[in-house]
Amino acid sequence: MKKQNGITLIALIITIIVMLILVAVTVVATVESGLFGNAGKATRGYNEAQTNEMDIDNKITSEGVTGLNNIINHYTDGV
Repeated sequence: MKKQNGITLIALIITIIVMLILVAVTVVATVESGLFGNAGKATRGYNEAQTNEMDIDNKITSEGVTGLNNIINHYTDGV
């Protein structure tokens, strides 16, 4: 009788169990670290900055050099 090579059913089951444990630990660590909340804050901050930049671009476009000078004065008044 030939010796059969390959993975046994028990080895396959143990591998699946170990992988499930690793997934569970990863999910718990991700949720407890607040990763999703931080990602949401970063997205909101990015969107706000992008809106501000578009507002500045529109003001410069509509008012020309005067608009640019007004924006520069606005941000340098406190300096």
